[in-house]
Formats: sequence, C-alpha cells, structure tokens
Amino acid sequence: MAQEKIRVMIVDDFADTRESIGKLLYFEKDIEVVASVGDGQTAIQKAREIHPHVILMDINMPGTDGIAATEGIVSVAPECEVIMMSVQGEADYLRRAMLAGAREYLIKPFTGDELAGSIRHLYELSADKRARMAAALTPPAPQPAVTVQPVGSGQLISIFSPKGGVGKTTIATNLAIGLKLLTGKKVALVDGNLAFGDVGVMLNLPNKSTIADLIPNMHALDMDLLDRIMVDHGSGVKVLLAPPRPELAELVAPDHLRAIATLLKQHYDYVVMDTLQSFEDMMLAVLDLSDRIILLTTLEMPAIKNIKLFLEVAEALHYSREKLMLVINRADSSGGILVEEVEQNIRFKVAASIVSSGQLMTTAVNQGVPVVVSQRDSAVSKNLLDLARAVMSEEDLAAATERAAAEPARSNRKARSWLGLGRLRFFALTPFASRRGAD
Repeated sequence: MAQEKIRVMIVDDFADTRESIGKLLYFEKDIEVVASVGDGQTAIQKAREIHPHVILMDINMPGTDGIAATEGIVSVAPECEVIMMSVQGEADYLRRAMLAGAREYLIKPFTGDELAGSIRHLYELSADKRARMAAALTPPAPQPAVTVQPVGSGQLISIFSPKGGVGKTTIATNLAIGLKLLTGKKVALVDGNLAFGDVGVMLNLPNKSTIADLIPNMHALDMDLLDRIMVDHGSGVKVLLAPPRPELAELVAPDHLRAIATLLKQHYDYVVMDTLQSFEDMMLAVLDLSDRIILLTTLEMPAIKNIKLFLEVAEALHYSREKLMLVINRADSSGGILVEEVEQNIRFKVAASIVSSGQLMTTAVNQGVPVVVSQRDSAVSKNLLDLARAVMSEEDLAAATERAAAEPARSNRKARSWLGLGRLRFFALTPFASRRGAD
C-alpha cells in the first residue's frame, strides 16, 4: 500500500509568498499542498473542513493574525499541527507562537530543505496523537466488563484551559499549597508547561534541578531519583519544575511525562499538574491519566467559546463529565456575561467561581508567596481554599474540617511564620524589585 502523503496547508496574506512556498514543496514526493489561503479566518474554516496534517502559518496577517488563527485551529481541529512562519526571530514571538499551540517556528527566508525537514519532523512527532484522535472518533466495540485496578492511591488533578491568560499557573500553585495546608498530606506540584513554565517564578524556587534532569535516567526512574530532582517548597509541597530553557522541553516525550505522573500518583496523596493550552501528545497523556481536570475559564467570549469546543473534544475522547470540573476565574469581572448564561450556552454546570483580586495576586507573584498564605482571609483565598476542599476526598475533607475547628490559632501562627520566611527567601534570591506576571 502506498505511503500516506503529508497534507499541508499554507496560510499567508501574500499570494507571492504562498506560491513560493508551494514551489519549494512541489518536488517533495511525500508532501502534498492541499490548500493555500490568505487569511486567518479562512484558515480556521479550512482546517475544520479538510484536516491537513501540517499548517504553515504566517504570524503577521491583517485581521485574524497567525496567533489567533492557531488558537482557533487548535480548538476546532486539534489533530492539525502548526508551524509558525515569521521574519521576526525574537523570543517574544516564539513564546506567543508556542503558547497559541504552534509546534515549530521557522524564520523567513528558509530553504526548501529546512521547510520539508520541519514538516516531516512534526508529522512524525504527531503520529501517536493522530492515531489516538482517530481511535477516539471511532465508536468502541462492545467489550466484556473488566475490573480495572487503580494506577496509584493518589489523585492527579490537572489545571487546563484551551485559552491562555486565564490564570492556570496561579490556580495550580495556590491549589497545591491549599491542599497541603488543609490536609497536611503529601502533595506534589508539576509544571507541565515545559517550554515556558512559571511555577518556579510563582513560588520563588531556584531551578537547580528540573524535569529535564530526569530524562537521561528514565530507564531507571524510581521515587528516589524523582525525590532528588524535585524541589522542596517551604509549605511542604514537593515541586517538579519545567526546564530552564525552552529548547530543553523537547527532551521530554509524552511517555516520559506519563511515567512520571504515574509514579507520583503512587507515592503522593495529591498531584497537581499545571498544563499547556494545547491538544498535543504531551497534554493528552496528562489529561488521559488525570482523575480530575479543572477546566478553567474567564467570563470572556473567546475563553467561553474555546471551553465549549474543548467539551466537544472531551466527549470524543470519552472523558466522563464527572472527570471535568468547570471553574470560572475572575468571576466578578464586569463585562455583562453572567455565570448562568455561560452554563446555558455550553450546557455544563459551573462547579466553582474565584473572584478577581488583581493587586493581591500581583503582590503574591512578586513576593513568590501564594495568596492562600499571604492573604488567607481575603475573598480570593477563601475561594481557592474552597476549590481545594472540592477536590479532596471525603475523608480528607472531614478531617480537615475537624482540624480547622479545633486549631484555628495554631494554623494562623504557622502560616504567618512561613510567610515571613518566604519574603526573606525572595529578597535573598532575587535582586529585582518586581517580577513578570504569570499565566
């Protein structure tokens, strides 16, 4: 049987550029240009209709630019892979492209060999995802009932959103610390945004060791090795940080992250995973293994639209509704959209809401101390701790409630003591007066 050709769509607002790229690929026997369009909106529609394997996307286009078009394509056709093209090589452009869901970045002008090589490389990398998406869309054959043993005793909680800028890292860090404060049990926090993770920044942790240090020894992965790589946070939470440089993220494969998460579930009561807003193989591996997916959104139309699209994909992947937990961040923001309207539009119940608290959050990020500790009595902290209670087991919730009623004074003294240490550590490690914001 003839080998499948790699189906490519070219997106660029200049017709001459589209023609030139087509000519570069004309003599590549294993690559076929199936569409050539001049704007982002048409690209989204075409991706939904023809499902190309790889999309070559210009980053700068009038109207819907390459970043917005890529976000739309990732939502409506998650099996498509995007290579972003630009004359700009700055790090900010690369970061924005990867956050939108692009897998590779080519700087114009490029040669035909560079272009074809990138297309083939990305096609090979995404083979597993294509197979899984195809299987998800095929009705399963009836199977006899079997007893499935749990992977581990712990609970993996992934913080996910198909839209950037909704506060995933803030929720993930505060949720992990909140679970530790309320239960006293073993809690791990993993930065799954491998290329541009901000968990270390949010918690003021030095990146002396990261997940990239595990990869050369994955054949001997065990809890002793993982413990040596994870970083201790002052709260008692153990943190697995993202690599210090984006290129090191390429070392981590989906199977690596799956093995690490499985091992953590066997040894921790709660594992909280910050994620990247994409359907690439890495994130699908995490979402498949998760016991609970906290689906995060804000009361903005683009975010709500993407949540609705994700719910359709989740259904195709056979995720149960009990696995998904819809949470509204910045729920009191003005803008005219009500929570009830969101529920009616997407036909999914909102499980929790978190109020806006811009100044408190900015201060918490700059100090490297989560707001559930620095401002535990604030409305936003109470919302975050309520979210932690919502994902706890019934036994842990009952024990935490009883302990909180019995020892309020002791808990407050402990939190204030750790907060003071956190501030001293921040100024000792960081010579800057402020930090950049985080997702």
